[in-house]
Amino acid sequence: MDARAQPRGQEGKGGGGDGGRYGVLLYYKYAEVPDAPALAAFYASHCRALALVGRVRVGPDGVNATLGGRMAALEKHVAEMSSNNLFEGTDFKLASCEGPVDERVARECGFTSLSVRLVKELVTLCSNPSLATPQITCAGRHLSASEFHSVLQNVGTALDSEAPAEKNEVVVLDARNVYETRIGKFHVPNVVTLDPEIRQYSDLPLWIDEHAEKLRGKSILMYCTGGIRCEMASAYIRSKGEGFENVFQLYGGIQRYLEQFPDGGYFEGKNFVFDHRLLLNLSHNTVWLNCFI
Repeated sequence: MDARAQPRGQEGKGGGGDGGRYGVLLYYKYAEVPDAPALAAFYASHCRALALVGRVRVGPDGVNATLGGRMAALEKHVAEMSSNNLFEGTDFKLASCEGPVDERVARECGFTSLSVRLVKELVTLCSNPSLATPQITCAGRHLSASEFHSVLQNVGTALDSEAPAEKNEVVVLDARNVYETRIGKFHVPNVVTLDPEIRQYSDLPLWIDEHAEKLRGKSILMYCTGGIRCEMASAYIRSKGEGFENVFQLYGGIQRYLEQFPDGGYFEGKNFVFDHRLLLNLSHNTVWLNCFI
């Protein structure tokens, strides 16, 4: 797929042969984007043609997308983006759903319309211009859902055999906002779990600075909804230097963990985006969501 070319498969506004099934798609990709404006224009045209709603952010450093609509349309979108080498290795998290109306959550998730924006950077970690943005190449090591679970199951097991013994103590850090953590989070016996209770992501660096001693010398396991917020936040923690090297992140976020452990594993409650799943009555502009609060 060429970002400057007309998208394929736009006929039928999402296919119509999906039996009325709807869903939510979440993905991100850190990569150098040669022509961000062209890619953003493609997203706007392609997503509207498929009657998708949600938020897409395109920057010189990559793409972040949360989209909702008919499953057939979302599957077409995944196929189209997968044909572009830019998205090689991207983890497309797609889930189907159905349920009752909850317009408040629709607004919070951005599922009332389609918003495609050009941004200077994919994730703004801090609104303070004097704070340098950490290098994404310094992000914490990815742990698969099974690896993440295994570490929690075997508390005290070294994640890095060369690390000093005191670094084997595990703490779990939630990188999400308080409206997300209030309905679901990880609870692990004998493991310190930290919920910053932040109102917005840009508040996280200050929380990390103020609570650095709770993190110093520990093996820090971070998680968020789909993974993107942990990328930059883990890089920020590691940028603090000695004592903050052992940072790990749940690859694919809570959604991939719950797919691996459908009984919930160590996660209690609901995953905000995927458990308030989108249902759209496209002909009447009505937003329907499956709300489990």
